[in-house]
Amino acid sequence: MKSILVFTFGAFLLSSFQVAAQDTASTPKYYWASFTDKANSPYSVDKPSEFLSERAISRRLKRGIPITEQDLPPNPSYLQQLQQAGAQILHQSRWLNAATIMIEEEKLAGIQALSFIDTVFYAGLPYEQSERRQMAFQMDSLLSKPLENEFYGYGADQVKLLNGDTLHEMGYDGKGVWVAVLDGGFIGVEENPFFDSIRTGSRLVLSRDFVDGDAYPFESSTHGTKVLSAMAANVPGVMVGTAPGATYTCIKTEDTRGEYRIEECHWVVGLEYADSIGADLVNSSLGYTTFNDRKMDYAYENLNGRSSVASLAADIAVSKGMIIITSAGNEGNSKWKYVGIPADATQVLAIGATDLKGNRASFSSVGPTSDGRIKPDIAAPGAWVTVADAFSFRVSRGSGTSFASPILAGMVASLWGAFPESSNLEIMEAVRQSSSQATAPDNELGYGLPNFGKAYRILSEKGTGQSRQMKPEILPAGQE
Repeated sequence: MKSILVFTFGAFLLSSFQVAAQDTASTPKYYWASFTDKANSPYSVDKPSEFLSERAISRRLKRGIPITEQDLPPNPSYLQQLQQAGAQILHQSRWLNAATIMIEEEKLAGIQALSFIDTVFYAGLPYEQSERRQMAFQMDSLLSKPLENEFYGYGADQVKLLNGDTLHEMGYDGKGVWVAVLDGGFIGVEENPFFDSIRTGSRLVLSRDFVDGDAYPFESSTHGTKVLSAMAANVPGVMVGTAPGATYTCIKTEDTRGEYRIEECHWVVGLEYADSIGADLVNSSLGYTTFNDRKMDYAYENLNGRSSVASLAADIAVSKGMIIITSAGNEGNSKWKYVGIPADATQVLAIGATDLKGNRASFSSVGPTSDGRIKPDIAAPGAWVTVADAFSFRVSRGSGTSFASPILAGMVASLWGAFPESSNLEIMEAVRQSSSQATAPDNELGYGLPNFGKAYRILSEKGTGQSRQMKPEILPAGQE
């Protein structure tokens, strides 16, 4: 049996896990159970430090966002009754007032009969506990030859296509902005020199794994490593990302062993965790349309922003003052062709992909949503872009909206660092207005490619809280 892992602010249980070995006679399954109310809760909006960090509280106060009953954790007595009925609690959701549980199917009727239960849906099968999948980072030497007279190195085109270098030259590189990255694993981030500056500068903080229930997400996959590098890499002449000055939290929500809706449940709790610690912006290069259990598959009609717990949570996060940026999907050439979930959410920025000349990448998923909204929202370079290698000190090329999303997210973080008094909605609107198709958005590239120099001017002219002029502070890896 794995031990219970608890993360707390004050007395608040952020998340707890207790996963037992499977009974050969009856295999437990994952379920999402939502509750009817938060009646008689021991938590109070007057004592938010019991469930939110000081930074999360400050964000709400700064933006005039009230702390409401929606922010309160589920009633502990409800969780206790679930356990008494035979369920093991994996996660709990404040915003959706629910818990992810594991229980044998024959005991499910007892759960559904509880008076406080609203709905229950099947979320998937657990996997056998496996050892960490982690490979050693090979640190022999820098294998990518530095480029002379090119600060961004091999990643220059993907920054300059968005006019991001203009923002960086003014000194706005994401400093003061906290970015949470939801992904499937971050192998190599603890050792790779591309991330030296965020490690030595204490800007890689509070990372979590909500799949295995521990504080170690630096395993399982290199996908998150590459995604993170698009923002945080900082080796001048080789690769500098779009927000090398930001603070980062790596959050593992994707189980790379298969595809079930339990991963959407992980995603929700990962997003709520990002909110609770005070993160400003979230990048999620994840999307859901089909699953191992085909009964879980989404239909086009489900792309309405309301069919998935992930899409619902994403919109709530924006209402709490955060910016949520997600990849649109790579189904543009498939029969499905549409964006995935949670890219269908109303308030998120869903990012399509272009090549390095600004032309739409054919694989980039399209809209509209089933209720007629334009998707993707905007676009960024995502075809043959530069990312860091997870296993050796060199760069490589990759394609996918998975990379367009963080390239864009880093630039949004840099813009927000220039205007820290601006709201999330003001920042997002300036990005849209600056984009190449702002006057004629479509369902292939949305509002088009943003121009971050123009977005800066838009916010300056509106007087939305520009910070003092800053000197560039992008430093070579390992120097702070």
